[in-house]
Amino acid sequence: MQFPSRSRALRRPVRQADALTPEGRLAPAAVRRGLRLSTVEGAMATVHISITTGAFVTGFALMLGAGDFELGMMGALPFVGQLFQFVGAYLEERLGQRRPLVVYSAVGSRFLWTLIAALPFMSWLGNTQLAVFLLILVAAQALMGICGNAWTSWMTDLVPPRERGRYFGMRNTVAAVASMISTWLAGIALDQAKIAGNEAMGYAVIFGAGVFFGTIAGLVLWLQPEPPMERRTQKVDVGALFSAPVRNRNFRSFALVAAGWALVTGIATPFFNAYGIQNLHLSFQTLALMGIVTSGVTMFTMPYIGRVQDRFGDKLVLVVSAVGVVALPWGWTLSTPDFLLPLWLTSIFGGFFWPGITQGLLNMLMTRAPAEGRGAYVAAFGAINGAGSFVAALLGGAIASALGSTLLHLGPLTIGNYAILFVITSLGRAVMAWVFARTL
Repeated sequence: MQFPSRSRALRRPVRQADALTPEGRLAPAAVRRGLRLSTVEGAMATVHISITTGAFVTGFALMLGAGDFELGMMGALPFVGQLFQFVGAYLEERLGQRRPLVVYSAVGSRFLWTLIAALPFMSWLGNTQLAVFLLILVAAQALMGICGNAWTSWMTDLVPPRERGRYFGMRNTVAAVASMISTWLAGIALDQAKIAGNEAMGYAVIFGAGVFFGTIAGLVLWLQPEPPMERRTQKVDVGALFSAPVRNRNFRSFALVAAGWALVTGIATPFFNAYGIQNLHLSFQTLALMGIVTSGVTMFTMPYIGRVQDRFGDKLVLVVSAVGVVALPWGWTLSTPDFLLPLWLTSIFGGFFWPGITQGLLNMLMTRAPAEGRGAYVAAFGAINGAGSFVAALLGGAIASALGSTLLHLGPLTIGNYAILFVITSLGRAVMAWVFARTL
């Protein structure tokens, strides 16, 4: 690929949608148009994300013969994408624009799911189907890492700082509606396919739908205006570019704390849906409905959370939300196939508390990453945070494999297997809520 020189980049004609003010900023009308398009794009992309993550991808892996170790590996794979954020940061600086980088990498990642959908029908692969599946996931995560870095930088410049809480609250609400609808329909389709004895075809249909909506999201992204990038005035020095975030004490402490949170939550994350499918005997429709409940609550709470963030700051909301999710893993531990009330309560309260954490961390990242070299800061955050997730997922897989049929007695409660990991993550969340309050 030929990279444009700086002089060519400056001479590149400005698209009408990206019209600039005399000060070199994106015109207000273009900003508003960009925010509207980003909301549409978020809804379309969420359909793909909802179908290719969570219970559906876990069920697909189990169908291919995945065990505890492979489930742990799947939980660690996002680290690959976070490492590739460094590639995205470098390409962003070289290209001087983010739109083509985001669009090509996002669409490329989503198209790989057509191969995943076809895997069960490739009988000639034999016992290597699971390994091929994991390799394709690695490639998809790598491309999304490149995409995610440039997208965060792009949106940081596009959304006015004082409106971030309200805007992302509204955008996430729209995305929650898309998630509710797509998850419910995909769950019904997959359960019907299983009843008909054609589970593989069910996965092919829902993954194909995910690719379709993901491609539409890419087309909308291409129409979204991009503010001019603040680039380095000197030639890109790779060493200086990626060492700057580590030298920035304020940013470094935030990234390390976020990594600690990723560690304590990620140790159990890959196993919740597997526990629901194997131990609680939940159908995909039931799992989808629980996700819909969480999304429905999120839809109503997110705008208010955004306003609270804008008024009182991200730290307060983040700490309160972290305390709120401490007890959520116990909803899985206390449930049985005939008594799912604790799990339904987990779904409800998850919609109250998780948005304040996910959006709070993103807002703080946008605030603490300076404009110059922002891509490198986002990449460094992704790598440090991803290291926590990577270690957590592998550690969780190793613990789950080692536990086997081990039972833990907590008073009148007897728990085993994955549920022990749920207890560990609950205790870890409590510790990290205290760390958030003391250090951020």
